[in-house]
Amino acid sequence: MSPQTRLFRTILCPVDFSKHSRHALRYAALLAARYRSRLVAIFIEDPMLAAAAAFAFDDKTLLDEGRIQLQRFVEQTASAHGITGKATTIDVTVGKPHEEILRASKRFKCDLIVMGSHGLTGVSRMMFGSTTHRVLRESSLPILATPPVVTRSSGISRNWPGKKAIAPIDLGPGDRADALAAASVARGLGVQLQLVHVVEPIPDIPWLELDEARRNSQRHRKALAKLTKLKEELAWAITGCQVVAGKPADEIAKLASSTAVGLVIMTRRPGKGLFGPKQGSISYQVLTSAKTAVLALPSDRKWLRGAAPKA
Repeated sequence: MSPQTRLFRTILCPVDFSKHSRHALRYAALLAARYRSRLVAIFIEDPMLAAAAAFAFDDKTLLDEGRIQLQRFVEQTASAHGITGKATTIDVTVGKPHEEILRASKRFKCDLIVMGSHGLTGVSRMMFGSTTHRVLRESSLPILATPPVVTRSSGISRNWPGKKAIAPIDLGPGDRADALAAASVARGLGVQLQLVHVVEPIPDIPWLELDEARRNSQRHRKALAKLTKLKEELAWAITGCQVVAGKPADEIAKLASSTAVGLVIMTRRPGKGLFGPKQGSISYQVLTSAKTAVLALPSDRKWLRGAAPKA
């Protein structure tokens, strides 16, 4: 049994009936079909709309109608991947989207959440961009955040994620665990993995007698040496490594935008200090900039131990 099969046995996909959530559902259905996983689709009704509708319909009627629409939406989208009713579960609830998504992930014992980065707005539909960001920050599960639909031709290939994935690595105490988790997932998906580290250049400060170019070059060589060591230790899944200079989210997005890269696998970590980035912030920036699917893995040690079996 591959690591991916063991990890992602139950996949949760929230939808808001937009083209972006349909796109996310296609990713979820593809993974569910490929690894014989259970697919759980949920729709969260807005409390204001539910309250208004209660004047004309009772709560049960409203939820029943939502289930009918959701069932139709799932069948139309997932049937192309051979997903049948026996392999799917649908659920309709009322509440705040990110809270209900987190509750559903626990209730159905999910291993993965698949969400779109954009969606419809307004009182009758959830705002998927902000909801995805909140779930990235608060969930302890892996989250596959799918790119927005740009054109009508935007779609998902049956062999997604293709042959190559990249894993941005923040060098430090947890770098090997992050690389090992990404490597395990990449092996399960059958893709070649390249490690990437972004060095933020030291700014040129005229009144300081520092050789910025020399120091930046040294930092680059040191980072490449560390990545190379990780690559050699995890050669069963990692085929390359690269160090680039710039702002992390921007540079990762540039690399991810390559047609050869089908997936970005990265560990999301809590922010450092009062003004540090929130958990999942860089993952979300990469997603919105690169237009490439991002698999954001949790930094929880228990999850990492399960995700990284001995090779």
